[in-house]
Amino acid sequence: METSGILRATECVVLFADIADSSVLYERIGNEAAAKRINGCLKAMQGVVMHAGGQVIKLTGDGLMAIFEKADAAFEASSAMGMELGDLPASGEHRIDIRIGFHHGPAVSTGNDLFGETVNVAARFCEVASTGTAVTSSETAALLSRGNQRKLRKIPPRPLKGINRNFDLLELICDDYSKVTAVFASIDFSALHPARLELHFCGESRVLDEGAHRITIGRDPAADVVLSNTHASRRHCVIEERSGKFVVIDSSSNGTFVVEEGGRSLRLRREELVLDGHGWITFGRPRGPEVDEMEYRFVG
Repeated sequence: METSGILRATECVVLFADIADSSVLYERIGNEAAAKRINGCLKAMQGVVMHAGGQVIKLTGDGLMAIFEKADAAFEASSAMGMELGDLPASGEHRIDIRIGFHHGPAVSTGNDLFGETVNVAARFCEVASTGTAVTSSETAALLSRGNQRKLRKIPPRPLKGINRNFDLLELICDDYSKVTAVFASIDFSALHPARLELHFCGESRVLDEGAHRITIGRDPAADVVLSNTHASRRHCVIEERSGKFVVIDSSSNGTFVVEEGGRSLRLRREELVLDGHGWITFGRPRGPEVDEMEYRFVG
């Protein structure tokens, strides 16, 4: 994310991490020793964020605020922070723990700061987290890999100061996965974020999902997407949703060409293909200069 004086909107995962009970540490080991210890922890936490591909937006006293593009990156950073601080040399019997909260959604950046409901929610998650844990929402958990989802457990609702929405809360124990005794499987993640297929063609965008599950493509004026390409057929192909998957079905004379990003280039002739990931579709001719192409992106 760029940060300047201009307002910029973005979708991201906002993470807050705070050193727990830092005031107690100052009382027990003195100002100089505590400040040195906390600064060492903050440096370690910043290193974890950068290693995970995130960006530290600012330090927040005895903690930090960071952003990540992907929920899994924020998850891995949360776990790594707990492990990293656990590996730091101890100050006698005084162990340092952290609290973490992270949440995905829209945010606005200006200068070197970040604003919006997503930021406020992530901050409140951090406040209600128990020491040594990270708290997130079921909405954010739905964006995680299955493997990381299995490392979460559901926790009882907790009041979030200044937040009027209710959230299903989940917890990650950051310093020891062996402590996780419950697998969170009671929420249907696919129901929270149904699969969709985003299509972009000649300046227009469409979305296929369980509500709008089929489009027709061809030179026929009655088609949902009308082609002017003379190599295309009147009823060239159909893209339809089937139980959360999206299938392109060719019925043309010259074929439908699919180029998968970083993968295969295929020609369909009276065949069908499940569209996954990101790629491009052309009609009657292979992808190339001066050939109209439909970009697709599967979001599931």
